[in-house]
Amino acid sequence: MSKTSILSALSKPASQSPSATYVAADACHDVANEILSKARLDEIELVLFHTSTSFDLDEVAQQMTSLFTNVPTVGCTSAGEFNKNGYCTESLVVVAFLKCEFSIATALVSNLDEINFDEAHDTASGLRNTLQARDRRYDTNQHFVISVLDGLTRHEEHFLETFATAFGNIPHLGGSAGDDLKLEATYVFYQGEFHQNAAVLMLVGTGKPFSVFSVDHIDSPVSKLVVTKADPESRTVYEINGEPAAQYYASLLGLKAADLTPDVFSVFPLAVLVGDRYFIRSIQKVDLATNAITFYCAVDIGIILTFVQLGDCIDAMEQKLDTLSKELGEAEFVYTCDCFLRRLEIEQNKKTAEIQRLQNKYQVAGFNAYGEHIHSVHLNQTFTGVYFAKK
Repeated sequence: MSKTSILSALSKPASQSPSATYVAADACHDVANEILSKARLDEIELVLFHTSTSFDLDEVAQQMTSLFTNVPTVGCTSAGEFNKNGYCTESLVVVAFLKCEFSIATALVSNLDEINFDEAHDTASGLRNTLQARDRRYDTNQHFVISVLDGLTRHEEHFLETFATAFGNIPHLGGSAGDDLKLEATYVFYQGEFHQNAAVLMLVGTGKPFSVFSVDHIDSPVSKLVVTKADPESRTVYEINGEPAAQYYASLLGLKAADLTPDVFSVFPLAVLVGDRYFIRSIQKVDLATNAITFYCAVDIGIILTFVQLGDCIDAMEQKLDTLSKELGEAEFVYTCDCFLRRLEIEQNKKTAEIQRLQNKYQVAGFNAYGEHIHSVHLNQTFTGVYFAKK
């Protein structure tokens, strides 16, 4: 029935208008109808979805399980959703991988704060063995890993480092679940239920040409700041250059601490230098009572944070996708985990039409994350994903 091996569908927002409410059942039925108009249930290898927490999650779980009967279905909550139709919030996006080109094994990793190498090795071996037992098998160099995890656990670095060793050279990408910027609770979905303090791993085998990638739009460093007081476990910085952190950061921008919002964080980021490359350490929130700044990525006392000048994120994204198109061939689909701060930046700069042009051109779909995963590294403010070329 389908001419492509990857399908996507994006629902309407949860609240269409003050007088009309669009609920979870509506969203789930709409995306399922769109997917199943192009492929039969028995043709689908895996359904991966990302949902706003504006929907009733119990209802989402029930509906997704019943609508995609006997199809492995995994996912997570999000801070925004998108496909070729552009960015959306308070919506639900589905990506369906078809059996004709994909063989996928999945696993739930619970208790992220307790994961060790032996458990990670057993999980990775189990996923490999599952794929090797399939009728449709692919060489190791045709495998990659997708991960989604609870975005408020603060265990991303340990999780990624541990599983990078367990999977070896297999490329790995993914994203941390969001909750529409509420910073209350984020979830992953596996076997009909939403879970916290957990991650879902997908080992993907495919015959399609693909490339796992990540791109940022850092242009140049501006000034350096030293973290002089912090709590690494909670990723909270209390002092920068010996001054109250939030107050000092705000003063550099000509603002007051009370003016600091995600819109500000998105255009005035801080980064760390690793080797010869800068990686953004995105700010999660500010506590005005203590003048503390909490980050999405790991921080520690003595770390040097650098104010960085951002380039044009549309240009950086287009250059990367154009390069992949030249290397692999015309895109069939691009699945991505796109930092929610990039969406805020794009919206502030009134470039939503430009991003939609690229999302449509390259058939991009995915979700806005609280952090992105590339191999063993936890990133912020990046566009990270996997590019699939047409054969």
